[in-house]
Amino acid sequence: MIEIIDNSLQFAATLACCLLALAQYLRAQKQAQFLLACFYGCFSLGLLYWTLYLVLYETTPGTFYVSEIVWISSCIFLYLLQYTLASPAEREYRCRAMYIAPALGVAMFAIYCAFDTEVPADLLRCCAMSAIAWNAIRGLGFGGRRRFHIAALCFVCAEYALWASSIGWRGDTLANPYFWIDFALTGILISLLPAAGKGAGA
Repeated sequence: MIEIIDNSLQFAATLACCLLALAQYLRAQKQAQFLLACFYGCFSLGLLYWTLYLVLYETTPGTFYVSEIVWISSCIFLYLLQYTLASPAEREYRCRAMYIAPALGVAMFAIYCAFDTEVPADLLRCCAMSAIAWNAIRGLGFGGRRRFHIAALCFVCAEYALWASSIGWRGDTLANPYFWIDFALTGILISLLPAAGKGAGA
């Protein structure tokens, strides 16, 4: 029951953010706002599928390629948003801290492989998170749009924490740290809208 409530709240939040970002795009016709709306839209569709499956079958889907593909799509839109908001100088900028992103991705992939049999999905997840973290750390080092880059980094950290906490599943109760991390993720997702808004010209 807690999982249904958690997913429903996150779905409502991301759908509302999608509609707000879409309204901003229709008003200002900025590409970044369109990408932000696509990010939220894909994320909310994955949540809708997962939540409906929980409600109808009272269990999580054993093979969840639909939500996995939609989630990867949302990450691609977030990556494209980072690229769009970055100036040419920022895209060329490099710092040593950026290499934390792929190093953490490799470490998390090794952990997932030890406990999970979905190796291709795990590889895609870690590659997507590494790319987003790489751009966020680069942006912070460059010194631009700190709120947006911090929100993107928090998104990556929350996703990694969610996957790690799901390895030892502790049941559908509030004693399970997974749900508290997911509640925090909902707040992070909401924070991306105003954080990206200024850079997107909203």
